This record gives sequence, structure tokens and C-alpha cells, in this order.
Amino acid sequence: MNQASSALRILIAAVVAVIFTIIAQLFLNDPTSLQVSLIALGTFLGGVLSPSLADIVATKRATHKARAPRATKRTQSENAKTLYVGNLPFKTDESAVEELFGRYGQVQAVRLVKDRRTGRKKGYGFVEMDDVGADVALAKLNDSDFEGRTLKVRAAHSEGDDE
Repeated sequence: MNQASSALRILIAAVVAVIFTIIAQLFLNDPTSLQVSLIALGTFLGGVLSPSLADIVATKRATHKARAPRATKRTQSENAKTLYVGNLPFKTDESAVEELFGRYGQVQAVRLVKDRRTGRKKGYGFVEMDDVGADVALAKLNDSDFEGRTLKVRAAHSEGDDE
């Protein structure tokens, strides 16, 4: 699981410290060593609890973002095709490819293949989209220019296909 960003952790620690400071000021009228101790305790707890709270918040965000695409993918996957897209520019990203193919139909997923060792894109990927849109995109985008490169678009075949 990815750890939450440092900024989120700092924000949570600050919020916990502020809450403890407000609570200390509400219950104690004059500043004493007890009030300072409560503020220090709040800051300490903020630092200790912030990684856990930040991970919980990040997990909920990731779960929320992941649920929407999976729900639409399940309902549409029966009428979906996967296209192989070759000769992609190495600097392009998933959103640019999704925008390009989105002109011809509903794009359900874009996956650009990266080298496992270096993390660099290999110049090809896969686009999953609705049946009709995939057929139109295949016809329109194969051998077309995209960011200075001539795309090669084909119907993708799984390893189990007999072709």
C-alpha cells in the first residue's frame, strides 16, 4: 500500500495539535505547566497518529476513486474490445491517449507498458473501449500521426487466442 503524502501527514499533525490547544484553553484559565503539558501531549499525539490517520484518509480516497471505474467496467466489459497501440511517443501519458481514443467512443481503460527495471515507457500500450468505438478508432487511428509518430493500432489478442 502506498504511504500518504508528507503534506497530508503534516496537516493532520497540525490539526491534532490545534484541537488539543483549544481544549487546553477552554478548561484552563491561566497558563500553567499543565496547559503546556497538554499542548505538548497534543503535538506528540499528532505526530504519532498522523501517519495512521493519513494512511486511512489516503486509502479511503483511493478506494473511492477505484470503485467508480470498476463499476462501469463491469457493466461495459461484455461489449468492450482491447486495442494494441504501437509506436507511441515515449513522452505521452495515459490521459493524452485516452483523449485521442475518446473521440471515437467510450474509453474504459488505458495502460501504457513500462520497462520494469527502468520505469520508462516502451512506446506501446493497450486501450480498452466499447465495441463500436474500438472499430472506428482502429480504422481512423491506424497509420495516423500522433505527436510526431505514426501509430500502429491493432485488435489485441490474449495469450489464449488461437490466431
